Amino acid sequence: MGKSLFPIIAVIRILLYSQKKWQCFAFVSTQEALLKPTLFYDAELRSVSITENGAQLTVAYLGRDTTLPADPSNAAYCRRLLEAQDDGKVIIGLARLFQRKQPGAPRSKALYRFDPYVDQTLRRAFDLDAFEFSRETHNANCVGWRNAKYPDGFLAPKGLIPGQQGRFVSSSTQDVPVAVPLEFFELCARMKSDPETVLKSFIADICSLHSTPELPRADGSIHNGVEARRKAREYLRQAWRLKKDFFN
Repeated sequence: MGKSLFPIIAVIRILLYSQKKWQCFAFVSTQEALLKPTLFYDAELRSVSITENGAQLTVAYLGRDTTLPADPSNAAYCRRLLEAQDDGKVIIGLARLFQRKQPGAPRSKALYRFDPYVDQTLRRAFDLDAFEFSRETHNANCVGWRNAKYPDGFLAPKGLIPGQQGRFVSSSTQDVPVAVPLEFFELCARMKSDPETVLKSFIADICSLHSTPELPRADGSIHNGVEARRKAREYLRQAWRLKKDFFN
């Protein structure tokens, strides 16, 4: 029986320890057969190119310039950042790989986006990483960072870029087992969502939870605007016969 080659469609992540820093790699395409980083921490945004064929970001990382296929909307945002930047100043941030669904395309496309650090003195401190404290029930503080205010370093949750002066809201969530009826699943499916997303959104509206780049939340909760908050609280008042000043 002849050997057959099956196409690799999953993204393979490999951790390599290089120059005393952990770097995360992804196998993007079998045709290109290239390993590209999925995360560029402390990258310097150098230039942006937007054409009819797509967008590209050029970042300086570990002493060399790297050009990355970019999300067009994020690339436009990055171009505005560069145009507004004073001469001689650099923009440091995180370039990360993500999968974006393309209109009319059967599969999502791997693109990069660049998120500038709100605190431009912020840098990753890989030597402080403490993933042994990671918990499944909440996003524990286990990723090392340093900045001008905390030169000795501090820990922050996974997937979160600390805000101004390294600030963030730690995760304080607790898992609550809830038996969800089929009717609610069907309702969420008609909304093209799922029960977990809908319930989390409702909780964020009731509690006025908000996450900003200046003060990000580890749980990622964010309300849906003033009107959504008002109506969610009004529902709770009516359903539970709460006093009008309950939320004051």
